[in-house]
Amino acid sequence: MKNKPQIKWSFFFLCLLLIQLAAIFLLPFTILTAGIVILIDLLLWIYTVFLRNRIEISNQQKIQYASHRAQEALDYVSEDMPVGIITWDENNTFIWTNPAITKSVQDLTKEDQQDMVNELLQRAEKGKSIYKISDILYHFDLNHEKRVVYLIDITKEYALENKEKQQQAVVGILSVDNYDDVIDRRDDKEISNLNSFITTIISDWMDSYQIFYKRVNAERFFLFARYDDLEKMIENNFNLLEHIRVSAEKQEMLITVSMGISYGTESLEVIGDEAQNNLDIALVRGGDQVVVKNAGEGNKPVFYGGNSASAAKRTRVRSRAMSTALKNVFNQTGNVFVMGHRFPDMDAIGSAFGVACLARYHDKNVQIVINEEETIPDVERCLEEIHQNGDLEDLLISPEMAKKQRKPGDLLVMVDYHRPSLSIDQELYEQFENIVIIDHHRRGEEFPEKSLLTYIESSASSASELVTELIQFESNERQRMSKMTATLLLAGITVDTKNFAVRTTARTFDVASYLKTCGADASLVQYLLSTDIQSYLEISKLVGESDYVRDDIVVATGTDTQEYDSVTAAKTADTLLSMVDINAAFVIIKRTDGVIAISARSSGTINVQIVMEALGGGGHFTNAATQLKDSSIAEAKEQLLEAINKQLTEGTEE
Repeated sequence: MKNKPQIKWSFFFLCLLLIQLAAIFLLPFTILTAGIVILIDLLLWIYTVFLRNRIEISNQQKIQYASHRAQEALDYVSEDMPVGIITWDENNTFIWTNPAITKSVQDLTKEDQQDMVNELLQRAEKGKSIYKISDILYHFDLNHEKRVVYLIDITKEYALENKEKQQQAVVGILSVDNYDDVIDRRDDKEISNLNSFITTIISDWMDSYQIFYKRVNAERFFLFARYDDLEKMIENNFNLLEHIRVSAEKQEMLITVSMGISYGTESLEVIGDEAQNNLDIALVRGGDQVVVKNAGEGNKPVFYGGNSASAAKRTRVRSRAMSTALKNVFNQTGNVFVMGHRFPDMDAIGSAFGVACLARYHDKNVQIVINEEETIPDVERCLEEIHQNGDLEDLLISPEMAKKQRKPGDLLVMVDYHRPSLSIDQELYEQFENIVIIDHHRRGEEFPEKSLLTYIESSASSASELVTELIQFESNERQRMSKMTATLLLAGITVDTKNFAVRTTARTFDVASYLKTCGADASLVQYLLSTDIQSYLEISKLVGESDYVRDDIVVATGTDTQEYDSVTAAKTADTLLSMVDINAAFVIIKRTDGVIAISARSSGTINVQIVMEALGGGGHFTNAATQLKDSSIAEAKEQLLEAINKQLTEGTEE
């Protein structure tokens, strides 16, 4: 309807144009025709000017309207929008703030404003987006080029999120590590007093956090709590571990407890299963510790405690059960491949040949995987002896050949390690579906997802000791291990016990005695483990470069230009630990493959395993190590000192 007048006028002027053309071409030229043409042109010109002015007025109105709306929007952003806006100059001093944030920052001095801008810039560079002003928590979005930051108040949202987190379900299982050993040879009255003693201490501790608990049996407690209760336990570093150990010592009893705790938003079934798995990890690692983990996928466990060496808990019954289980695995799988860790020591070599002996007892085709380009001096001498023994030499195979010979259904036996990343060839490891683990190191977070059999005993001196016990149950007049195999197993035990000086039990000496009856050559063991003059000088130089971390802890460091083998680092740590009043020794060297290696030793008062786990390694309570790639000696020492200080004060996350 609005366009009809314009259409009429357009039609009218079109008619005038046609009349003008008719007058020019059809009528004779006269004053009248000229006047008509001029009149029509004048009218057309007037109409054109009119339309142009009208269009200009219309565009101006639109611009004014848009400008008005933009101003209203800007006024809303500046005055009413609940988002704080701050702009600053080149000196990081505020230029302008909108009312949403003005009240929160109006009392800031010029220096405070600069500090705030600097902190916002630093947080933005680190990918952080949360900033707190007084009691208000803000999510901020910063534009460095335009020098402006937008702050959104998320205090209520954070409070609700935190409240939801605090209400998460926590499931825990507590176990008395060595209950059976403690009650052994005690009468009913003493056992009753012991149960009362344990129940009183544990109940008082749980009551202090107001959590629900129930004693399931003589040595197990179940607890159910909320996440805020768990935070309080973590804050106190699970002081129950220390309290019950000290109290038991006063009663002349050796009692420790372990806990597996899990939490999260998953179902209670998933959380409960994770809690049980965490307890299993704590027990395999030697007990006297707490393992806490979010049940959500991809989360890593946090370890607390572990400040006492694990007590010997394995029995001959368990060893016999493992022997039977391994026999069944051999019967159900194909060929057997045995593999130790990278740069294998004598324990890895000895236990590997011991497993090969077991496999031969069951008529299995067995091969020992070794990379002879990655060896240490002790093993180099050992391999020279093995190459002189035709039967044992035939067992050796390179990782490349093993990949070609492996067939579906074949079995891989991992000895003296359980972390896949430490395999001589990880690609070879990944090809196996059937895996057996025989190890004496405390279990870490990295672990094969599926294994047919896991035999991890942290109370054992070495993997060679565990394998020798398995051989004892299988040996008979027809099946006996060779003298060289017995010598290699004895060498493995000797290395890990430092000539039977540390981590030995009665079982260790029983096993050594059995190996001697099988023909183990002690003089050959001494030769294999001997140190040449050059290595001795290198050890002495590293000892001379040691520094005290505290009165009973020393750290020795090499240089980025000097390369050593891992045995030199281990022997240096052993040498330092033999000094008076030294309870822990750490040695940092650059290995021949360019990796920074750290060897750690302890007298038993400090858990060096947790320190090494904090750096991505692992091992035993008194003997551990780690390797750091793309790092320098100085950087490794800085990380080590941080991990040591953390271990001495609180729990350590892996």
